Amino acid sequence: MDIAKDLALIDQLCARDFPSEHERYHIAWLGPGDWPDVSDCYAYEAALVERFTRRWGEAARWGTVTLEERIARGEEIPEPWALLTDLAIDVRTWEVSDSIRRVTLAVADREDENRPRIWAAVTETAPP
Repeated sequence: MDIAKDLALIDQLCARDFPSEHERYHIAWLGPGDWPDVSDCYAYEAALVERFTRRWGEAARWGTVTLEERIARGEEIPEPWALLTDLAIDVRTWEVSDSIRRVTLAVADREDENRPRIWAAVTETAPP
């Protein structure tokens, strides 16, 4: 578990061009693939939240249940928001200073049989 590496990765993603006109986001998995204990995942998330908050201020925190309901009704939700809705129940989003980009952090913990994983998305697309 190397927070410095993950912070450097987020910085790289914030600076990198997006893959295409239609794919306006980067998504990355942070931390190790297999946490020794589930609580370690949430502790790592808290450490990332602390560092992101120092950089960019308080995050907007919101649940994905409403987006899930909108998707179920057939509404088109832009990426990476639809993907994050599939992965997590709760997300935090920071607006990157001096940029129109946003960094969103999510713990993929919707499936009880799988250990949680931490995902980050960098996008210019506002949450719907």
